[in-house]
Amino acid sequence: MADTLISRTDTTTSQPLLGDVARLAGVSTATVSRFLNEPAKVTERTRAKVQAAIEQLDWVPNAAARSLVSRRSYAVGAIVPTLQHEKFHQQLQAFQERLGAEGLAVFVACSSYDPMEGYRQARGMIARGVDALALVGDDYPDQLFELLESKNIPYVITFGKRADSERPCVGFEHTHAYELMTLRLLELGHSRFGAIFQTPKDNSRVEARLSAIRQTLARNGLAIRPQHLAVMDDNATVGIPFARAAFQQIMNARPAPTAIVCGNDTLAIGALLEAKAMGHAVPDAVSISGFDDIELSAHFQPSLTTIRVPDRQLGELAAEYLIGRIAGKPTTCPSMLEVSIIERDSTGPAPAS
Repeated sequence: MADTLISRTDTTTSQPLLGDVARLAGVSTATVSRFLNEPAKVTERTRAKVQAAIEQLDWVPNAAARSLVSRRSYAVGAIVPTLQHEKFHQQLQAFQERLGAEGLAVFVACSSYDPMEGYRQARGMIARGVDALALVGDDYPDQLFELLESKNIPYVITFGKRADSERPCVGFEHTHAYELMTLRLLELGHSRFGAIFQTPKDNSRVEARLSAIRQTLARNGLAIRPQHLAVMDDNATVGIPFARAAFQQIMNARPAPTAIVCGNDTLAIGALLEAKAMGHAVPDAVSISGFDDIELSAHFQPSLTTIRVPDRQLGELAAEYLIGRIAGKPTTCPSMLEVSIIERDSTGPAPAS
């Protein structure tokens, strides 16, 4: 019976057309277009009928034609530093899921922590007509933000921004996160601190974390000794081998620290591996903390104390903000999100002197 509802409107192709979908669903072509462009304006019952017709006909909308009519690409760009780290995967997945529910595609590019490469990737997406852009951090040339504003392209910073920035952001305070961890280690009685970090070059988020440790220690009359600080030269350095070598160097510099704060969980896991190799009991001899709460952190031995970041919530809220901006609605970014310390077996009271 359904076949009789489909009268081919274009005899030059065997591919189903929008009109075929409308006839099979029993709605107007305008309703199908509204379902594609503004699904929230279509009732749930009608959405189900149109979706069923699309699936039955295996119909794929013509994106080029759709863009010509609406002057929109129905695509959003996302620039991330890397796809090698788990922390960006969850954010991107939630971001894509929320945008996908609105019929928007997501284009992803990596900057490799290079501001100019991020700028080039963003320009390429803008040239292809993306409706909006999400950027991890705001360590990009000013020209990028000037370009976005001149073309009235909505954008949002995710994960965190520079302290003096007024740009729209869905993120959390990196300084607050590391202040929390440093204060907790101080509560446990630690007074000799070490740190193993990725490079702060072109990464204001890492710079903020290191600054938070230093400032929190300074308020308590303490400091990280130069020989107890190891920072990567660049982002091309492989994390775990660097952390293992750094831990060995730090612990051989007497007096050794009793607490080592790491810039992410990968570095912390490298430090844990080297601690075991060198015979340093964790946390009895030295406490080690990370950042991100990647999946492995809870299952490593000893399990890793870390800072949990609400990655999925970040992605969802960033998508919500851009959806509102694309629709031309008055939209404000939410307040900075909260992070939390996940205390596990890798930290404990400072050893007796």
